[in-house]
Amino acid sequence: MNFSERLRALRKSANISQQTLGEAMNVTKVSISGYETGNRKPDTETLQKLADFFDVSTDYLLGRSAVMETASRYGSDNRMAVSGEDYNILIAIQRHPALHKALQEEPAKVAGQLYRFWSFIQEENKHKP
Repeated sequence: MNFSERLRALRKSANISQQTLGEAMNVTKVSISGYETGNRKPDTETLQKLADFFDVSTDYLLGRSAVMETASRYGSDNRMAVSGEDYNILIAIQRHPALHKALQEEPAKVAGQLYRFWSFIQEENKHKP
C-alpha cells in the first residue's frame, strides 16, 4: 500500500472528511484530495502532522512498513505494533461503545462469549440450504 492509499484508508477508518482532515492539518480539502489521488505530496511538516494525527509512524504512512505502530492510549511512551488488519478490527469495536467497554473490563470473558456466539452462527449457516 502506498502513501495515497494508506492516507485514504486511515482517514476513512477514522470516519472523517477530507475537509475536516484538511482543517486539522491547516491545508485545503484540495490538498488532501491531491494527497489521496497521488497528484500531490505533502511537505515534511505536513507528513509528520498527518502521522501524529493518525498516531502512526511516518514509515507506516509512507507505505515503507506494513506494521502500524501506535502509541498506547493509556499515557505510556511504549509503542506497540498493530497490523493494518488488526487496526481495522479495533476501529470497528470502538464503534460499539458497550462492546468496547465490556472488552476493556473483561477481555477474556467477553472474547470467549463472542467466539461462542460466532461459532453458533457459523454452525447455523452450515445447515441453511
